[in-house]
Amino acid sequence: MPVDLGERRLAAIVVADVVGFSRMMADDEDGTLAALRAHRNVVDPVVLNHGGRIVKETGDGVLVEFHSATAAVEAAVEVQDLMRARYEELPESRRMQFRFGINLGDIVIDESGDVFGDGVNVAARVESIADPGGVAITNAVFEAVRDKVDVDFVDDGEHELKNIPRPVQVWKVGSTSAVEPSTGKPAKRSLATVAVLPFDNMSGDVEQEYFADGITEDLITALSYDQNLAVVARNSTFAYKGSATDIRTVARELDATHIIEGSVRTAGSTVRVSAQLIDAETGHHVWAERYDRELADIFAVQDELVDAITAKLRPTFWDSAVERQTSRGTRSFDAWDLTIQGQFHFNKHTIEGFLKAIEFFERARQLEPDFVAPIASAAGAWMFLAVAGWRDEQINPWERGLADAETAFRLDGDDYGALTSLSAARNLERKPEEGALYARQMIELNPHAGWGYHMLGAALMMSGEPEKAIPASTQGWRLGRHEPWHYDTASDLAWSHYLTGNYEAAATWGQQALQLVESYLQTHIVLAATYAELGRSEDMQAQVDAVLKYRPDFSCQKHRSRLLYVRAQDRDHIIDGLLKAGLPD
Repeated sequence: MPVDLGERRLAAIVVADVVGFSRMMADDEDGTLAALRAHRNVVDPVVLNHGGRIVKETGDGVLVEFHSATAAVEAAVEVQDLMRARYEELPESRRMQFRFGINLGDIVIDESGDVFGDGVNVAARVESIADPGGVAITNAVFEAVRDKVDVDFVDDGEHELKNIPRPVQVWKVGSTSAVEPSTGKPAKRSLATVAVLPFDNMSGDVEQEYFADGITEDLITALSYDQNLAVVARNSTFAYKGSATDIRTVARELDATHIIEGSVRTAGSTVRVSAQLIDAETGHHVWAERYDRELADIFAVQDELVDAITAKLRPTFWDSAVERQTSRGTRSFDAWDLTIQGQFHFNKHTIEGFLKAIEFFERARQLEPDFVAPIASAAGAWMFLAVAGWRDEQINPWERGLADAETAFRLDGDDYGALTSLSAARNLERKPEEGALYARQMIELNPHAGWGYHMLGAALMMSGEPEKAIPASTQGWRLGRHEPWHYDTASDLAWSHYLTGNYEAAATWGQQALQLVESYLQTHIVLAATYAELGRSEDMQAQVDAVLKYRPDFSCQKHRSRLLYVRAQDRDHIIDGLLKAGLPD
């Protein structure tokens, strides 16, 4: 929340920008902005993990406040390490180098949260003399961190800085040895990263929208089974649905090397599917095809699409891993059609949407009892309903969800949806070690989807390993930035940092979660405990009021009984923070 006008405090200020940004903008404005957004998806989680507050963006740069000089230096070094790893994996046209300047000094904070003062001005001037890809710090920062971070510092001497009355002693960060990236080193980039844009519905009937979405989703799923391809997650590409898009701009935003786009037109019992594969760097078409088929042959069309696309992307020495059918276990058109209609409602992520989705999933499984997809999806819908507190006199959503999860896994233990539902079920059963096991299988099956990392982070946090949960959840955050569950990942990161005692980072992640979904009770709970530990009484009271607004009967003892954490010390830590915040015992 906004701070008081004119508040003063000592803070570490980080100023960063992109080297040669003006030239890059002159060459390709849209592409440069898209590449910057993609890089920021790597940078921002690191800042938040170290408790940084992003004060404002300045075109190509960012100004960040840290309460600790050590956290500021570690975050800057970690970002530069991650950026160097990205340079090796990205084409020349998408590479950007950041410069960081860090100062420790007094700042003034206005009512909007913006910061001013000599502490900021010096940081900005020091940033201008940092090396491309480097970090420059003032002597005040050096004295604060010299024995606390395992990096080499090089004395760069005194500098006369514009509009700064006295010379400033500057140090530059040399080689690094022990600062471990909290997001984890990026995995080896696949030889191709594919983004499947939502296929256009050309039927002239809005009721057929689900059909085009179903084709798109199945194509994403089928391509994901090839371990040589990185396939951008569904919600990342569906963010572009219905909008005019420049292919190269989209590719830069999604870090994709290739784009697939197409259209679907149904008429009576026939369907026409058109698709094209585009090289994102050149904008040239690699392959294009049109299929006119009977609706009942839609699975054959999907298989042909997958074969054609992977053949173009896969060098001849690759062995194809795409052996599963696009339809994921059925050749019944009606069962598949009902399933994708259910998924259309599921993706609304509302109680009404889940209930409507379950109706379609149940009809699909009546037609095809061994079809895994509707069973696994129904399990997920039931568990979402259980967590949301939906009640029915005749139905226990938790029991239904668990039963469907077990059934889906028994039918196909390698199905992503079955693994998802069973991982969630084990977490909710207070068996997070098993939840983590299934989450790791999800990651092995598709390492480019964020949901597996999200589930792994949740399981590790509950099992008493919050330090290990943080990098897993951060990777889930990076990969799932357009997913409807994104707020839950941010909330989990707040809890993991709270359990490690990094309350500043917990506060920043909690605020990030609130920006996405203001009504999520768990976020208000973690922030109430976090602000209590930080001694920020005004912020704490605002969160206590929010908790009681959304849960008037809240009590700490009742909440303890609902906690899924295995370690007693974690449960005690949470309840102690809530009692300290003043929530009812």
